[in-house]
Amino acid sequence: MIALLVITDGRRDCIEQTIASANANLIGPITSKVIVNDSGDEADRLWLASKFPEFAVIHHKTRLGFAQSINTAWAYLRRSDERFVFHLEDDFTFNREIPLRSLARILDREPGLVQIALRRQPWNDAEKKAGGIVEQHPDAYTERLCDDGAWLEQRLFFTTNPSLYRVELCRLGWPIGPHSEGHFSHQLLADPALRFGYWGSRDSGEAVTHIGHVRAGTGY
Repeated sequence: MIALLVITDGRRDCIEQTIASANANLIGPITSKVIVNDSGDEADRLWLASKFPEFAVIHHKTRLGFAQSINTAWAYLRRSDERFVFHLEDDFTFNREIPLRSLARILDREPGLVQIALRRQPWNDAEKKAGGIVEQHPDAYTERLCDDGAWLEQRLFFTTNPSLYRVELCRLGWPIGPHSEGHFSHQLLADPALRFGYWGSRDSGEAVTHIGHVRAGTGY
């Protein structure tokens, strides 16, 4: 039902923390796991395969960058039988348990909701000044509630921070080139029916912590 996708580029200290935290806190029907490794290091591929034998490891022989790593992952997922993807980069840990079945049920009931992401701590200067991601543009978020929980909807951006989305999204492909996340957001926002979500109520706080203080990947 749900594929756990982890994208990495050689930060072994980070990915060990990330996967341990994911295993402890992602609650629900994860039925396959895959790592896309963009380090270009064969020794790193062997280490990943040995350290995380429950994961299929897809390895780039040379560094191809952030955008191509997503395309590699999405090409693999399009061939799978999974319905959802939990997208995770190698430098996040979880602050609480995440009920994946509840998130999946919300996506099933809300066809216009593209993803349900998890809020991290403020990272850039604008977020820090405002006090958080949501606090930066508070009027852009609408709180929604159902039996499975609360979420905040917005039409600002798609994020590659930890999130659950449908495998069918992978059929679109990911833009190649600089600022690909922004380009993909604009592509989706061309449809006025599409929205993006953050799990939890407005005052629920941060669900994940970004631990990667130095960006090691390329082509963001």
